[in-house]
Amino acid sequence: MRLRSSPRKHVRYSASVHTDNGAAEGILFDLSVTGCRMQSTVSLAPGTYLALHIEAGTTEAPLDVEVSVIRWHKDNQFGIEFLRYAQGDRERVTDLLEGRETPLVSSQPVEAELPLIPVAA
Repeated sequence: MRLRSSPRKHVRYSASVHTDNGAAEGILFDLSVTGCRMQSTVSLAPGTYLALHIEAGTTEAPLDVEVSVIRWHKDNQFGIEFLRYAQGDRERVTDLLEGRETPLVSSQPVEAELPLIPVAA
């Protein structure tokens, strides 16, 4: 049995994958600096290369993995190995996993839903 090369953290982030054949949305789980587990309705075969865009809700900007590869696929989940991050994003993932990522703080007050106002034609 092969041991994991880096610790993982259970997360639940929106993510999108981009392959030569198109794009798909999904939910990312079990994040580590070397990869993740993702759930999606798309079927990706092991060996498929892709780009991954992660919406980590607590970070100031999305995280991008420029090149990654599918290592396994079962039902509607698959394992992704990260091969090359966008510049600076590997460090941001490390900080996020170790609790050092600066949370996104909005200076805008939270507002109630505004009613729709009809506009004269």
